[in-house]
Amino acid sequence: MLCMNRFALLLCVAAAFLTSRTFADEAAEKLILATYKLANDASTATGFAVHRSENGELRYFVVTANHVLHQMNGDSCILVSRTRGKDGVFQRNEIKLNIRAGGKQLWKEDNQHDIAVLPLPEGISVVSLPLECLATEASLSTVYSGDEVITAVFPERSEANNAGFPILRGGTIASYPLRPVDPHSKFLVDATTWKGDSGGAVAHRTIRYQQQWPLIIGVTHGMQNITDTVKESRFVERRTDYPLGVSVVGHAVFARRLLDQ
Repeated sequence: MLCMNRFALLLCVAAAFLTSRTFADEAAEKLILATYKLANDASTATGFAVHRSENGELRYFVVTANHVLHQMNGDSCILVSRTRGKDGVFQRNEIKLNIRAGGKQLWKEDNQHDIAVLPLPEGISVVSLPLECLATEASLSTVYSGDEVITAVFPERSEANNAGFPILRGGTIASYPLRPVDPHSKFLVDATTWKGDSGGAVAHRTIRYQQQWPLIIGVTHGMQNITDTVKESRFVERRTDYPLGVSVVGHAVFARRLLDQ
């Protein structure tokens, strides 16, 4: 009887591990599928698609860092998407997005928290995350410093493959406190950030929205540097930035608030 009880316990532990692993992998893949490169001659970075219901219809948006769109010149950018053929093979697909009309920006911004939301026009098909995947202050109550996170990004314009998918990376939350979010609007992640990562969603490694969706807790802003200044002469001063291998991340709560508007 004792052996049977131990065997049953082992089966329960194995089932729990496999179930958790399934949810984790599924959530990570959904994050990858909803992440897109935003490309322009002046700025290239990362964004992720979110949908919400308005008057019984779904509306789609791209969430990114505000400085990404501000740095772009002209009235449009390219969203690097993917289409899947009947043979199951993904093909890279570039979609032109209008970001300005006559010089007037088409996105909503929260400049204080470096968040931007760009509505997508009808007819553009994207894989997206439900609005509810974005963390609220209440859902952050179970998130702690030291927790593992993942992010899907395009470091230095790099794509994971010729289908145009982002690169999945990971790290741990490296600062405290995380809340309340208004006085602590940013947090740090122990992961190296590169140009092109700005706007990427940061998801908790294990906490889920409805078990199968990633919980987005942040939006990548940039890298944490230290600056060394050397005065070489009366007229020449040399400044060198040294990356610390730490990402600066803004709370996704602010993106959700912007979408709620």
